[in-house]
Amino acid sequence: MYKLIALDIDDTITLDPRVVPDEIIEAVGKARGHGMHVTVATGRGWLGAKPIIDQLGITDPAINYGGAMITEPGTGKALHANEIPPELVTEVLGEARALGIHAHIYQGDAVIAEEPNPYVEGYTGRLGLPHEYDPDIMKKTWRGVPKVLMMTTDERAQRLIPELQKKYAGKLKVSGSSKGFIEFNSPDANKGTGLEWVAGYLGIAQEDTVAVGDNSLDLEMIRWAGLGCAVDNGKPEVKEAADLVIPSCAELGVAKLIECIINGRV
Repeated sequence: MYKLIALDIDDTITLDPRVVPDEIIEAVGKARGHGMHVTVATGRGWLGAKPIIDQLGITDPAINYGGAMITEPGTGKALHANEIPPELVTEVLGEARALGIHAHIYQGDAVIAEEPNPYVEGYTGRLGLPHEYDPDIMKKTWRGVPKVLMMTTDERAQRLIPELQKKYAGKLKVSGSSKGFIEFNSPDANKGTGLEWVAGYLGIAQEDTVAVGDNSLDLEMIRWAGLGCAVDNGKPEVKEAADLVIPSCAELGVAKLIECIINGRV
């Protein structure tokens, strides 16, 4: 039986930003009851993921900011961090300004943006995150930034992601998570390296791990895991990379997968 399951949050286990379906909560409880470790692997920071972590009863290290940070679920304390160099933080903010789209950075769990913006208000409101505006954001040296997030229409994000991946190749990892999101991380930070770190921390072999996701931010962990899974509502490239495609988020695919694992059907 597999020993560690890493779950993406948004559009993988839940369509609601703060509430996990009862069936998923029950399935995770069964997995833990059978001796399996279960954690989340998300683009969210600790505070944004905490409602989900608490509902699932997770006690193992969580993979946050797309793998840029590993945190203790009870305290939010960083066990491991991989930050973006300050000069690249400024460069990406300038890139967003040139493109005419919103971008913000993170300091701890706080979101910092240049000016009031509907994207910020909607994003921080959904996740219950603190935020502030700094008109001098481009003039400052920002350290300890795990991720820069651009937000635009989903159509434009899908068009920009491959262009930005080419532009920042070797300098930054560029990926998509939720609709309209363009995520920038250190090139060494991804959910795959995050899952590898957590597995090592828990003393679990690669072949005994499972990862489930839906978007390009999940690709590395799906490829690294002993069993990489994509929900049926996932991006085509993610489903292609997966060992197994499970029912969609809306169809509670993760609950069905866990049931199959417990019963030895995968």
